[in-house]
Amino acid sequence: MGINTNKSVTTTVNGLVAGSALAMAIFSGAAVAEDGPSFSANIGVVSDYKFRGVSQSDTGPAVQGGVDLDMGNGFYLGTWASQVDFAYGADETEFEQDFYGGYAGETAGGVGYDVGYIYYAYHGSDQDEDYQEIYGSLSFGDLSLGFAYSDDYWYQAGEFYYLNAGYSFDLGNDIALGLSAGLNLFDEEIFLDGSDSYIDYNVSLSKEFGGLALSASLIGTDASKAECYGTDWCEATIVAGATYSW
Repeated sequence: MGINTNKSVTTTVNGLVAGSALAMAIFSGAAVAEDGPSFSANIGVVSDYKFRGVSQSDTGPAVQGGVDLDMGNGFYLGTWASQVDFAYGADETEFEQDFYGGYAGETAGGVGYDVGYIYYAYHGSDQDEDYQEIYGSLSFGDLSLGFAYSDDYWYQAGEFYYLNAGYSFDLGNDIALGLSAGLNLFDEEIFLDGSDSYIDYNVSLSKEFGGLALSASLIGTDASKAECYGTDWCEATIVAGATYSW
């Protein structure tokens, strides 16, 4: 049902036309490094895979990992996968795999940007869960603003819009405090039972040891148990994670 925040991609868009217009406006003053292509990879584990505040692993742990190709000119491609558990029973979805590509850089004025496309694929079940999004984000120092748009969200839930904001505090000694919140908007009351919107939030503390990153995050939503399929997937919980990147 979602993309991991450990990846370099930032989720987010209000429509393809809006995203293209934003990209053209930004690129006119862009400063993009011209380096050769390079690969990077990551592997990790979380105590609960939460995406936009909702558990994707039935509140259990998940192993995750991905590979990214940086073209060295602002363009990038990547794929990332995670175990999932949507508690279907016999016809169970086993893992999610995301495929994405985009363009990222920084303007001469120091404003960062990222626009792209992502396809979410789910394996192991006959359920129709795959969907796509276009996304974009802007960053101003430690502040980031993002948006995403899907023409038909997870499990054929109809059009979906996502707006989010985040701020990161450098506490020194490779320790960071992150704050973020997102507004999830649906055209129809399909994804949630009896509601067409909800807010998700994340308060995280992370520490880096070379290529190893450890984190503890308070992640939750304002959705009720009744709105969240009668489960506790949307409730606030502490999520621990460890990711190694190289």
